[in-house]
Amino acid sequence: MRVIKSVKQSYIPDQKIFNFLETFRCMVNRCIEIGLQNNIHTLKKLSAMSYRELAKYNEIPSCYKICAISKAVGILSNRNQSIKRGIRTKNPYLKRLILISYYGFKFDGGIFKIPIGNRKYFEILLNYHSKNVLSDNSLKINSFTLTLDSISIAYSREITPIKCIETMGIDRNLRNITVGNFNQVIQYDISKTVKIAETTKSIISSFKRHDFRIRTKLYTKYGTRRKNRTNQLLHKVSKDIIQRATRNRDVLVFEDIRYIKRLYQKGNRQGKKYRGTMNNWSFSEIKRQIEYKARWNGIPVVQLSKKETRGTSILCPKCGKRLQEQRTLISSEHYRELWCEFCKRWFDRDVVAVMNQSLRGLSKLDSSKGDAGEAMKGNLGNAMPVILRVDASKLPSSDLIDHLL
Repeated sequence: MRVIKSVKQSYIPDQKIFNFLETFRCMVNRCIEIGLQNNIHTLKKLSAMSYRELAKYNEIPSCYKICAISKAVGILSNRNQSIKRGIRTKNPYLKRLILISYYGFKFDGGIFKIPIGNRKYFEILLNYHSKNVLSDNSLKINSFTLTLDSISIAYSREITPIKCIETMGIDRNLRNITVGNFNQVIQYDISKTVKIAETTKSIISSFKRHDFRIRTKLYTKYGTRRKNRTNQLLHKVSKDIIQRATRNRDVLVFEDIRYIKRLYQKGNRQGKKYRGTMNNWSFSEIKRQIEYKARWNGIPVVQLSKKETRGTSILCPKCGKRLQEQRTLISSEHYRELWCEFCKRWFDRDVVAVMNQSLRGLSKLDSSKGDAGEAMKGNLGNAMPVILRVDASKLPSSDLIDHLL
């Protein structure tokens, strides 16, 4: 199986590259116009209709013309899919300056060469990380995407999928990420991301500029800094999860919470500050990082449906009965815990969620036949699984984790 990743870095363009970006954008928009006029959204038909039309763009090498057609086909195909789903769409066009190519480029040591015609190349000096990644002989460089300030180089490799023996549920919360199954559970503390969002919001709200352009520039600066700091914390968590899943040969099971932010809309009788905190929750970013890292390492990922996700955090993983939140008994000792009347015990709601997710993920695997679900339930016994709580910003080494477990 072939998997794809990309490496991105900044660069400084010149006037020649700027002209190339503008020309490529015009070619894509011209192809989109031809596709809309003739109701075309396939590569073969659009190439036949528009390739001669692109001949007037003789200041750009021909290798970019077929890439412009391919980019236009992708935009038209997305529009066609939206129409089939009943979504109203406007006539699309490419606004961003961009340059894409699948061939013609060269990678020579630490220099990436982009063809600009007449056997000449625009050279970009790669940084240490990009050069170190692309120097791996097992990788194949597929394409590059150039913008006004960055270059993204896509590369791929062949991997052998890991034959997994267990499932691992992943429960995403505002201040922690809980992963595990009936044997062990790990909670990663990511409350620092909430503090980063609150600090950024406080800084932005203190600005008293009346110039819209200056405000936009400042908001972009602090918003980018917040995004980078948050993603770095989530990167540490996702990296540790993938290493653990690879070592234990676990299938990763995700819940379906795509529409959870509808619970925090205006008019739901919630405070403005609370809604703002919940809407800053980056639950999709951690999933994106885990999914692409899992594909790169050959780890299967299971996505539960909305129906399969329902009840994962309120049903007892041992008896299947509904758990109750007895407010009269709740103290600091039983914070975020639920009570099972049948089992007569307290359960952490995050731990319950990952155990139920791991169990339901078994039904989506071909290897889960017969009494696999009952065997997993039996592992619970009379004791809860080992729970390890980890600070996301200071992850311990794998040797220390193994010693604790």
